[in-house]
Amino acid sequence: MPKQSYDIVMQTSIGKRYGTMIVEWEGEQISGLMEILGHTEAFHGEIDETGNCRIEGRMISLTRTIPYIAVGKIIPSMLQLSLCGERNIFEVAGVPCKVNGGITL
Repeated sequence: MPKQSYDIVMQTSIGKRYGTMIVEWEGEQISGLMEILGHTEAFHGEIDETGNCRIEGRMISLTRTIPYIAVGKIIPSMLQLSLCGERNIFEVAGVPCKVNGGITL
């Protein structure tokens, strides 16, 4: 099962927020962990052979839990997602982590 870690940036109304995502995929299934806003939460979803994906998860902020559905593209060299929460849409971009070339061992 391939596994990739990414440094991510999420655009919010109050500025950029930085974090990481660890993504695993097997066939058309995708899952992993997203660390953002000081919390780490699991996500899961589907991905096609070209990297187009739809994932579901949640983020935890200081004041609330935000369930989301995200759509976009995840490939070994980058990720780009539009994350739709209850009230907002957040753009998330990522590049492989520099440690171990982004590969999580």
